[in-house]
Amino acid sequence: MAILTAKQIDDVRQPLVRELTSDGSGVNFTKPQVNAAIQAVEDVLTGAALQTALSNAINSATSPLVLTAAQKKLLVRWVLRSRFDRGNN
Repeated sequence: MAILTAKQIDDVRQPLVRELTSDGSGVNFTKPQVNAAIQAVEDVLTGAALQTALSNAINSATSPLVLTAAQKKLLVRWVLRSRFDRGNN
């Protein structure tokens, strides 16, 4: 389990809540609940199962070339950034 620091959680929670309430509506969760949700997402993203699945998928796509771990990390970062910039879930 990846443990985020209080500052790291704040860095996610604060802009999240600002965006969720930008239309003047409130939120229907407590600070501890959203903190737990943030930690849960972090756990999934850093978990061995997801990391292995991503690595295997990339290896299959690029075979016989094998990207380094750093190259794979950068690739995933840019794909996710592009996906969210396009508004995809």
